Amino acid sequence: MASNNSYNAQLQIRRDAEDNARAQSNLGSWLDELKTKPKTTIKKKTTTPKPVNNLSTTKHDSTAEEVRNQGNVYFADGKHEEAVLCYTQCLSKPDVGESKALVYSNRAMAHLKLKNWKQCEEDSTAALEIDPHHFKSYQRRCVARLSMGKLRQAMMDVCSAQDTCIDSQSSLAEINKLRLKVEKVLVAAAKRAPRRKL
Repeated sequence: MASNNSYNAQLQIRRDAEDNARAQSNLGSWLDELKTKPKTTIKKKTTTPKPVNNLSTTKHDSTAEEVRNQGNVYFADGKHEEAVLCYTQCLSKPDVGESKALVYSNRAMAHLKLKNWKQCEEDSTAALEIDPHHFKSYQRRCVARLSMGKLRQAMMDVCSAQDTCIDSQSSLAEINKLRLKVEKVLVAAAKRAPRRKL
């Protein structure tokens, strides 16, 4: 009787190992497919947030750059909610101009710090619609999507961040760490996935 239980346990371990090997193989082929697949962008309708009218942190006649810089100061001080308000006010300024993508990305980072995943994803997407080569927006959207359980989209974002990063080796190293984290979560999800019977 004991040898039968031992045999069944070994058989189950072997089956689990084979299932894990298949899951990792499928994941590897999916990652290879992502690398070779031509990049396409999907235009999504985004909504511009309403301007904050009663923001007492900046002067009413301030320029967009002054308001953005004030947001950066709040962000550096760890006052992320105030930073979001400043970036929102900056986006409503008529002179925001070419820095609009950067402001969306900065607000996405502030939302990321506040764990407002959906808002971070939306702002990162808005920034990428304006500047599709802004790798930090891909990184921020990747983290938000990873936190929301959107694993495949997170992997696509981290791959796009790698493709567009021309900044520095330290930025690329940070992106590679993020990619390893996404891959680890994907493998864990594949292991937890229901097994198909053949």
